[in-house]
Amino acid sequence: MSAAVIAEAGRNLIGQTGWNSQTWAEETLARLSLREKIGQTAQERINASTRFLGMSLEEWFERYPVGSVFCGGEIISGCGDTAESSRAAIQTLQAASRLPLLVSGDLESGAGAAVKGLTRMPSALALGATNDTDLAYEYGRWTALEGRQIGFTWTFAPVVDLLRNWLNPVVSNRGLGVSPRHVGRMASAVIRGVQDHGMAACAKHFPGDGVDFRDQHLVTSINSLSEAEWRETYLRVFAEVIQSGVHTIMSGHIALPWLEPLADGERPRPATVSHRVLGFLRDELEFDGVIVSDALEMAGFTGWGRYEDRIIEAFNAGIDVMLWPQIEYFDVMERAVMDGRVTEARLDESVRRILRLKARLGLPGAPLPGATTGGPIVLSDEARQTARKVAESSITLVRNEENILPLDPAKVRRVLLHCAVGLDEKSRDDLSTLVQDFRDRGVEVSLLQNGNCLDVISRERLGERWDAYIVVFSLQIHQLKNTVRPVGQIGEVMWTLQNAETVRPIVVSLGTPYLLQDMPFLKTLVNAYSPSTETQTALARTLWGEIPFSEFSPVDVGGEWHA
Repeated sequence: MSAAVIAEAGRNLIGQTGWNSQTWAEETLARLSLREKIGQTAQERINASTRFLGMSLEEWFERYPVGSVFCGGEIISGCGDTAESSRAAIQTLQAASRLPLLVSGDLESGAGAAVKGLTRMPSALALGATNDTDLAYEYGRWTALEGRQIGFTWTFAPVVDLLRNWLNPVVSNRGLGVSPRHVGRMASAVIRGVQDHGMAACAKHFPGDGVDFRDQHLVTSINSLSEAEWRETYLRVFAEVIQSGVHTIMSGHIALPWLEPLADGERPRPATVSHRVLGFLRDELEFDGVIVSDALEMAGFTGWGRYEDRIIEAFNAGIDVMLWPQIEYFDVMERAVMDGRVTEARLDESVRRILRLKARLGLPGAPLPGATTGGPIVLSDEARQTARKVAESSITLVRNEENILPLDPAKVRRVLLHCAVGLDEKSRDDLSTLVQDFRDRGVEVSLLQNGNCLDVISRERLGERWDAYIVVFSLQIHQLKNTVRPVGQIGEVMWTLQNAETVRPIVVSLGTPYLLQDMPFLKTLVNAYSPSTETQTALARTLWGEIPFSEFSPVDVGGEWHA
C-alpha cells in the first residue's frame, strides 16, 4: 500500500477543518456539567468500564464521563491487543462518549510498541544513534499514520530525558542521547513528524529524568543538578521542543531541589505536586499546552501523601490530565470544588486546554477509526523501510581492539551464540530472528541462554570449538525492577565469558548502552540499542560486514577502570 493511500486514510480520520477551534472549545465548555468537566481531566485505561459489572457502557459514561483513554500495552509491560481488537474497542468507546475522546498510548517506538501487528520501530536510542533528523521525522510520521488508523490521537512520546547517569533504570534506550543539542533537534523532528500527521506528541518527563539512579515507579526520584547545570541541559531541551510546537508535556514524579528545595526530614516533592516546578513550565517556558501527569499509580507519587490530598494537590499545582487517577477521582474532585479546595476557574482552565487540543486534532465531527476506509488496517512498506533504515544506520561499533569484526564468512562457520536475557518468558526478548539470519548464511549456530559460569569452558574441555563466540545482552527496562544492569543470572554471563579459553567474546547489547561500565575489560563491543526484528537483521549484516557500523554514539559509554 502506498504512502499516499495511507496518508489519505489518516487525513480522513481527522475531522472538520476551517473552523475556529477556540470557539468550539468555549461553546462546549459552557455546556458541560461539573462532573463532565472533571471527566475531561481524567484518563482511564481502555478497559476501565469492564471492571464495573452490571453497568452498561452508556451508564458507565454517564457516571464517569472521562475525557481520554489509554490504549495498548504500557511501556513497562510491552505490546497489548491486536490492531483489529484495539480499533474495535476504541470505536465502541468513542460511540458511547458524548464528547470525542483523546486516545493515548505509549507509542515510544512506533504504533507497534503498543499494539500487536503494527510496525515496531527500533528504540528511541537507536534513532538517536542515526543522528538523522530526516529519519526522526519519518519515525514520527509513521507512528502517527499507523496509530491514527487504530484510533490513537495522542502518543506519550518522545522521551526527552537525558542519559546522564549510567545507573538510571528508567531512561536507558528509551531516550535519544545525552547531549541537549542532539536530543532537542532529534526530538523536535519526531514531534513534527507526529503532529504534521494528525496526532498529538508528548515530551516527557518534565523536569527531566536520567540524573538519579532510582526509579520513579518505586520512589520519588531527584534531578539533583544545580540551577546552572539544569538550565544548560534539560531547560534547553524542553525549550526547544516547546519552540517546535509540542502539544503536550508529561510531568514526572521527579523532584527538582534547586527550584523546590528539599525540606529536612521530609520526602522530596515531586514535580507532579509542585506549584513551583509546573509554574516554571507555564511562566518561564511559556508552555500553554496540556500537562499530563505520569501514571498516578507510581510510588513516586503515591508515597507523597493520602490519596485525596495528593490528587487535589496535583491538580491545583497545574496538572491538566490525570493519568489513571482511579475512579474515585470523580467524587473527590466534585467534593473539592463544592467545598472550595479546587476552584471551578482552575478546573475550567484545564478543561479549556483539553478541548482546544481535541479541536486542534480535528476530533469534533471526525468519523470513527476505520469508518471511512471500511476495510482492513493497512500497513505500509514505507513504515517497515523506515524501521529498517533506522536499524541499519544505528548499530555502533564501540570497541574492536582485536580486529575481530567484521566476521570473515570464509573462516567463521561455527558460532556459539550466548543470549543473556530476562528470566520471565512473557517479557523475554525473542532473538529468533538473529539466530535465523545466521543460519540463513549457512552458519552452524549453537545456542546458550544465561546459564552457569562454567558452561562455556566445560564445553571447551570436552573438545567443542567455535569460530566465534557472540554474547548478546538483551535486558530492557522493568524486566528486572530498579535496574537495567546485568545482574543475577544475567550477571553471571559476565563471569562465563571471561572463563572462555579458546574463543574471544564478541559482546552485543540490545538494551543498555553502558555495558562497559560493568565490563571495562571487553575488547569487542557492539551497541545495537534495541531487540526489534529489524535491528536483529541489521546486526547480522553489520557483524558479517555487509553494511558498515555507525561511527556515532548518542551517549558517553564509559569503560574506565575506576571505583
